[in-house]
Amino acid sequence: MADITAVPEWSAEELNGLKAHYDLGSAVGDAATKYNPTPGAQRAGSWAEGRSGRTGYLPVPPNNYPFYNDDEKYVPIMQADGGQLSEWQPMYHPTPEQAEADRKAAYEAGVPHGYVPRGDRHRGGPTITLRVVSDLHSDDEYGEEVGPDGQHRGGPFSITVSPKMRVEELRAVIRDKGGVIPALQKLSYAGKNMEDPQRTLEHYGIAYWHAKFPDWPIKIRRF
Repeated sequence: MADITAVPEWSAEELNGLKAHYDLGSAVGDAATKYNPTPGAQRAGSWAEGRSGRTGYLPVPPNNYPFYNDDEKYVPIMQADGGQLSEWQPMYHPTPEQAEADRKAAYEAGVPHGYVPRGDRHRGGPTITLRVVSDLHSDDEYGEEVGPDGQHRGGPFSITVSPKMRVEELRAVIRDKGGVIPALQKLSYAGKNMEDPQRTLEHYGIAYWHAKFPDWPIKIRRF
């Protein structure tokens, strides 16, 4: 197992970008950007003043580092009334012609209009293998081994997932592989709580940090 206390090998570009990110001062930190349209609007004690905002009821984690790619930087959608959507994908607003074509295709396929088969959303894309560890259960309460009684056991297990997968989809994978129901999955990675079910693994930095520390696990935490 890799030494998780080892210092990561940062490139000069990453170091310079990170230094600039934190040396710009509060004036830039307090300015609204597409990544953080409501700076400073966080709950007391959440993050440093001016360094975070809110998307709906959730604070914006300060993870839009300059060395993240565009897919990894979370961008909330602003509505005309000033509200924010946690869901980053635009809603389905087809033209009448497109809606008719979609309905016809659904009818011919024999599936409901708009239905996407489970697992097909990310099929063919890049994947990462993550270790899942539960601080909430003992090894005989979860795992990929399934006994005659239907009880999962064996403890920590591995899953292969898409970094573009949403947290709610990740919870379903963990349920199917390890037997932990989604309602009990308070997930965290590298100390960051993954509270928003509509954000992707990329948005929580998992794709980037997994490349540097492949042994860092997803944790099902107690609190």
